[in-house]
Amino acid sequence: MRVLDKLVYICHQYGGEDENKKRVTNLVKNLVQAYPNYCFLSPIHATGFFYHDISYERGMEHCLTLLDLCDEMWLFGNKSMSKGCMIEKDYCERYKIPVVDRGEYIE
Repeated sequence: MRVLDKLVYICHQYGGEDENKKRVTNLVKNLVQAYPNYCFLSPIHATGFFYHDISYERGMEHCLTLLDLCDEMWLFGNKSMSKGCMIEKDYCERYKIPVVDRGEYIE
């Protein structure tokens, strides 16, 4: 076994919506196939199960803690980013974590 080359944070709008989680599930499945040397971290899957149990701010603290562990962030979605995606992008800029804008994900 080996350690993969990069840990990539997946930034995609969520808002507690099952449809967004399904989209990210498919997205990550495709990314794992396309980039076999990268490990993808979906905060939606890592923390989404307690989305309605804690405050928004506390949830973002969990997301930013995970983001801080990553080598870079890949941003997916339309041009009008969600509040959470904007917070994550600002965090990356502040702490010099590379951001790759991947645009809209088409299933």
